[in-house]
Amino acid sequence: MTSSNVIISSTGLDLRDNRDAAVETCLKLGLLPIAMEYFEAMGAGATDGSKRKVEKADVYVGIFAHRYGYIESGYDKSVTEIEFDHAGELKQERLCFLVDSKHPWPPDAIDYKHRDRLEAFKSRLSETLVRGQFTTVDDFKTRLMHALVEWKERHPSDSVTARQEVAPAFTPAKLAPPQPALLIGRETDLARLKGRFGINQGVKKQALTVIRGWPGVGKTTLVNALAHDSEVITAFPDGVLWAAVGESPNPLGELIAWARGLGAGDSGEQRSLEDVMNQVRALLRNRRVLLIVDDIWEAAAAVPFKVAGSGCCTLFTTRMADVARELATTPNDLYVLGQLDDQKALELLARLAPTMAEEHPAESRQLVSDLEGLPLAIRVAARLLEAEAQMGWGVQDLLAELSASSKLLAETAPDDRLDPRTGTIPTVSLLLKQSTDRLDEATRDRYAYLGAFAPKPATFDLDAMQAVWLADDLEDAKTTARNLADRGLLEPIIGTGRFQMHAVLVLHAKSLLEE
Repeated sequence: MTSSNVIISSTGLDLRDNRDAAVETCLKLGLLPIAMEYFEAMGAGATDGSKRKVEKADVYVGIFAHRYGYIESGYDKSVTEIEFDHAGELKQERLCFLVDSKHPWPPDAIDYKHRDRLEAFKSRLSETLVRGQFTTVDDFKTRLMHALVEWKERHPSDSVTARQEVAPAFTPAKLAPPQPALLIGRETDLARLKGRFGINQGVKKQALTVIRGWPGVGKTTLVNALAHDSEVITAFPDGVLWAAVGESPNPLGELIAWARGLGAGDSGEQRSLEDVMNQVRALLRNRRVLLIVDDIWEAAAAVPFKVAGSGCCTLFTTRMADVARELATTPNDLYVLGQLDDQKALELLARLAPTMAEEHPAESRQLVSDLEGLPLAIRVAARLLEAEAQMGWGVQDLLAELSASSKLLAETAPDDRLDPRTGTIPTVSLLLKQSTDRLDEATRDRYAYLGAFAPKPATFDLDAMQAVWLADDLEDAKTTARNLADRGLLEPIIGTGRFQMHAVLVLHAKSLLEE
C-alpha cells in the first residue's frame, strides 16, 4: 500500500509560511508533500522540472495571492500557471486556495507588472473550479486540512495506483533553521558535497568537511539547503543536527539541545561540557546523523562538536582561512565555496528583481559583474532595484550608488541573517565589520588604505601592497597580507603571487577611512 503524493504549487517568496503549513498538514495526514523546497538537482529547467514533479502527484494543491510567478525564458506562462494546467491535463483533482482580496497584504509582495496576467489566471481558475478563500496562515491551514481529509475519504489509500518509484517521505531536519526560500547556482556544490556523504557517487563517505568562503558568499544558505535535501535526509535517517556558533559560542547549550534532539531526557542537574560531549558521543555511536556547525570564528569553539560516530558526517563552515586549516584533518577536508558565475548571478537577480532584469538587461549584467557574484550583495541590491523599478522610476542613479558608494553597506541584510540574540537584522556593513573589528588597529588601517587604492578588479601583488602601506620591507607586507587572508578579507590567487579583495569588501574598506 502506498501513500498519496501531494504537489504543493504556489509562488515562493510571498507564500513561504503557507507552503510550510501545507507541508506540515500533509505530513499530519500521512500524505507525502512534493514541494519545490525539496526538489533535487535536475538536468531540466524550472518549467520542465516542475512538470515532472506534478506527474508524480495524486492530487494538486494550489495557493495563490498577489504574485503571478516566475516566467522561464521561452515560455509565455509562469511556472505556477503551467503546473496548474499540467495537473488538469493529468486529470488530477485540483484543490485551490486564493487569498481574500480584502485581506491586507504587504505591498512588496504584490506583482504590479503582471497584474493583468494574474487576474486572468485567477478568473479562469474560478470559472473552472470551486476554490477556497483564506486570510491568515492559520485560516489557510484549517481549510486545507478539511479539503485533504475529504479528498482522502474519496480516495482510500488502497485504491491508489501503486508506483514503481514513490517519492521518499520527508523527515523534517532536527534543529535546523527553516528551508531557504531560494537557492540558485549551487547545483554543482550541492552535488559535490552530497558526494562527500557517499550519495550518488559510489565512494566512501568523508567524515569531515570544512566549508570556507567570503563573508556573504552563501555558506549558511548552502548547508541549510543540504539539511533539508531529500537525498541527505534519506542518507542520514536519524536526523540532522545544527549549531550556530558565531562570535559568542555556547557549546554547552548547543550540545544539550543536540542530546535532547537525540531523545535524551533532561536530568535538571548542572553538567560539565565534558559530560555532555560524552553523552552526545554515546548517543551518536550507532546512528547516522549529519552534524552541521555553522559560522565558526575560532577553531577552539568547534572542538566540542567533534563527537560524530562512525555512521555520521560533520560539516563546519567558516569565513576564516586559518580556522579552516586548523579544523581540517587533511587538506582534502577543505571545501572552498566560490562566488556565483555571471550567468547564475544574473539568474538570481532576475528571480528577485524581474522588472529590473527585463527592462534593463545590460545594466543588470554590469551590476552582477560589479558585485562579483556575491549572493548577499545581489540579494540586497535586487530588493532595492525592484522596489524602484515597480514605482516606475529610473534606476540609473541607484545602480551607480550600488556599484560605487556605501549605499549597499548601509542597507539591511536579508531576513535570514536575523541575529537571534538581539532579534534584529544587521546591515551589510555590520556583517563585514564582524571581521575587520577583530583586526588590530594597525592592520585595520592598512586594510582600509588598500581599499582606497584598489584597482578594478581589486588584485594586488606584494610590491603594490608594500608601497600602499609604506611597509618597512617585503616581509612586513607579507605578514599583514597573511593576516588579512587568514581573516577571510583577502584571497590568494594560487600560482600568481597576487591577492584579491572582493568588490563589496573594497567598499567596506573605503568606509573604514571615513570612521
